Amino acid sequence: MVSTPLHPLDPATAEELEYAVHIVRESLPGVELHFKVAGLEEPPKKEMVKFLEAEHAGRPVSAPNRWIFMMYYIKKNPRLFECIVDITAGEIIHHAELPRTQHAPVDRIELNEAAQVALADQGVKKELERLQIGDNVVVLDPWDYGKDDEYEQRRLTQIFFYKRNPKNNSPDSNHYAFPLDFMAIVDLIEMRVIKICHLPLGAEAITTKHTGARKVQPEYDHTLQSKPARTSLRPLIVTQPEGASFKLTGNLVEWEKWRFRVGFNWREGMILHDVTFDGRPVLFRISLSEMFVPYGDPRDPLHRKGAFDLGNVGAGVTANDLSLGCDCLGLIAYLSGHVINARGEVVEKKNCVCIHEVDAGIQWKHTNHRTGKASVVRKRQLQLQTIITVANYEYIFYYILDQSGEIEFETRATGILSTTPIDPENTDKVPFATRVGNGVLAPYHQHIFNLRIDPAIDSYTNNTVSFVDSVPMPRDRVLNPYGTGYITEETKVTRSSSQQTDPSKARIFKIFNPNKINPVSLSPVGYKLIPINSQALLADGNSWHYRRSHFAEAPIWVTKYKDRELFPAGDYTNQGDGSDGIRNWVARNDNVENEDIVLWHTYTFTHNPRPEDFPIMPAESVRVALKPYSFFNYNPTMDVPPSNQGFNKSTAYDPTLQVGADGVGRDAGPKHAASGGEGESCCPKL
Repeated sequence: MVSTPLHPLDPATAEELEYAVHIVRESLPGVELHFKVAGLEEPPKKEMVKFLEAEHAGRPVSAPNRWIFMMYYIKKNPRLFECIVDITAGEIIHHAELPRTQHAPVDRIELNEAAQVALADQGVKKELERLQIGDNVVVLDPWDYGKDDEYEQRRLTQIFFYKRNPKNNSPDSNHYAFPLDFMAIVDLIEMRVIKICHLPLGAEAITTKHTGARKVQPEYDHTLQSKPARTSLRPLIVTQPEGASFKLTGNLVEWEKWRFRVGFNWREGMILHDVTFDGRPVLFRISLSEMFVPYGDPRDPLHRKGAFDLGNVGAGVTANDLSLGCDCLGLIAYLSGHVINARGEVVEKKNCVCIHEVDAGIQWKHTNHRTGKASVVRKRQLQLQTIITVANYEYIFYYILDQSGEIEFETRATGILSTTPIDPENTDKVPFATRVGNGVLAPYHQHIFNLRIDPAIDSYTNNTVSFVDSVPMPRDRVLNPYGTGYITEETKVTRSSSQQTDPSKARIFKIFNPNKINPVSLSPVGYKLIPINSQALLADGNSWHYRRSHFAEAPIWVTKYKDRELFPAGDYTNQGDGSDGIRNWVARNDNVENEDIVLWHTYTFTHNPRPEDFPIMPAESVRVALKPYSFFNYNPTMDVPPSNQGFNKSTAYDPTLQVGADGVGRDAGPKHAASGGEGESCCPKL
């Protein structure tokens, strides 16, 4: 039994995961197991709300038992099980064998085994002989199998083949610049190659023609680049000589009236729980719930490429170890998490969340032109960052909180394009892909994300969603004689449903508590979601891409809260058939007015690659914003201290240290003193 006192929302510890694995093994003596995932099973919300209300009120309260959710196979067997282990009581409280139509996520150990099986296969060896290359230079890239046949229930992976850069043969070379013209399908239960497919080398035709030697492509790794790095950059050092302004106690963060807990699990990675501002509840929980990467390549077998990176692999499983001076700058606090591997061993995800403050420009400013006096407050933010690596791509996620009560969620995509071969001699236009190198094709694809927002606007269980449009005021001889007026129109969402964004009406979505009225605006207290207006899924409505990715159909969804409804494409996305997901949940037609609700926001990067995205892609980024909407009676940053030189200690540009075109500093004359002394206003009078 695990006895370490923990908050009910703290991530699963190494000790807890080890104990849960032990209990499961003891329940199946002599049975060899293939473990998949394990992590905290959060308490039912009703129980959790009672705990949090007592905690915030300072009343004594007993914590609910700690539970661990787990998936495992019987080794070399298609039988999949899920269970929940009560590690406080030391017993299994839920155990179920799942239908053969459901498959657990992939794991690195089994994919490495599948890669070795493929390399040893005689058919693969013949393909390498045909291409006149040895297996010592080959790099294998296992991929989620996807779905294209409702009768195919075997647990499979599809493996694409590349080779190292022949110029350097380095394991760090960009092998995506050298795709080979065949792939293999491996049965993960039998661990054998069941099929070898030749890839198309043009827009339509499939051929096994040897494409010959290719021109050397540029490398992204600095140690392999042919050109030296720039020398024009000088250090930019972020310091906080008096320490950080936030307080970190375990996984509890307190900063500038914010208080919240940072969660972490194998699937969603970083989560924020019980988010309050100045003692008032704002969010019960917020997380990235799923992401889908469907490829627009219509050619067999590439039409199957469509990965659910969270459900099929896991944001926690793929989380990076973040490094000082690289991933996060300044004064950094780190949090770590834990997952398990296929052998049931605990794996630490060290420093997988970094926490730090940033200066984000001006929060507010006004210069009284009558007196010339300027009042200015700078915008301080707290950022929490995690980065995941899913095969070729990196995704960077930030929660950003500021002093005005705003919360933003930023998504960045970088990494390397997933490429396919094209005959260098083929000059035909490929309408669904871009040539990014000699013999290298990068298919069009989408990155579709879903942010799950479980609100608690001054109440954990009584919120409503509406959408608000800004529209022209009808022309009227009395009310609008000059035709200049415009108004807002608000529409409540009363039943579970999906909704559309509308940039032509500046549509926002308001989450409000109808039981609490702001005395200034006379409107219910609330927050507004400023959605990202982006393209929906482009795949056909009868395609497997569409059937499987429920949440990709619409940008906004509103559902009534239900325990364990966390993942909008279903719990089991790997080779899933789309039989479960958020479409089913909204079909219940639940009342969502003044209820415990969940708001889901889907947004998309439609990525039609450019040559500039290769050999590595500059980061693309977007931000979702949640802003107070009649939550306060006035600007909540009025009490933020004014900015001044004495506090910020900026320095003036020194022309004697300017950098020339060759990157060498030049002495350009006398130095100029910095303006603004200790405590002096940031802006001189006009």
